[in-house]
Amino acid sequence: MALAGDLSEFPLTDLIQLVQLSKQTGGVHILGQRAGRGFEGWLFFRDGKIIGATMPGLQPLEAVYTFFTLPAGPFRFHDDKRIEAPTITISNEVIIMEGVMRQDAWARIHEHIPSMALVPRLVLNPSTGSSEINLEAEEWRILTMVDGKNVIGQIAQRSGLGEFRTCEIIVQLLQSGLIEMRETSPGETIAPEFERIAASFVGGGASALLEEAYRLAGIPDPSRATGDQLLAVVEHFERGAARVLDPARAREAAARLRARATQLLA
Repeated sequence: MALAGDLSEFPLTDLIQLVQLSKQTGGVHILGQRAGRGFEGWLFFRDGKIIGATMPGLQPLEAVYTFFTLPAGPFRFHDDKRIEAPTITISNEVIIMEGVMRQDAWARIHEHIPSMALVPRLVLNPSTGSSEINLEAEEWRILTMVDGKNVIGQIAQRSGLGEFRTCEIIVQLLQSGLIEMRETSPGETIAPEFERIAASFVGGGASALLEEAYRLAGIPDPSRATGDQLLAVVEHFERGAARVLDPARAREAAARLRARATQLLA
């Protein structure tokens, strides 16, 4: 089945329905974009039914719903791509219904949180009027991670609640006047992205390689680094990555880091 396109022109809902009608088996590779951030993964079908999905750091069903939130990005169907056993058992119709709801919710969240690289901080003297503030356990968990240093992406990762739920809570805290956003430096924006991209290539050794690259570039605190300094880090990272990856893979990792830094600095 020759099926390829872009989510901006052929939404995921239409893609799922087309594969379902044709009762195809295989995998769809998706490379999407949301708020300047890239997402990559697979959506698997058997006889037209969704049976699995993969995206780094996400459970299968959460990966599917994340695909719905991507307004743009190329996709391609591969009929030779398989998974051994189904990891998703609910119907396509239920997935589409929840996915569309998630898509609408992300659009509302984006009005308050245009980037996962923003840094929330506590409001010292919140004006809440006479109303009493009652926070649920998950809301308290997020609030304790707001220290004026952690970007939203870091908070989502450390909370264990996922990006969607974390952002929902942060919007609630913003609207309640308990937190606010502050301007971020290039280092605060780009360093977490370096960590994420490097981990996708190197795995658990990413942090050590990046720490070495920062040291060799003369950067004691990545969050305070300038754009030019961070681009210099990529060269050191590539040399370090070549010790654990083949040279072509190390170059690919460096190119991905460089492209993301350039994109965020634009």
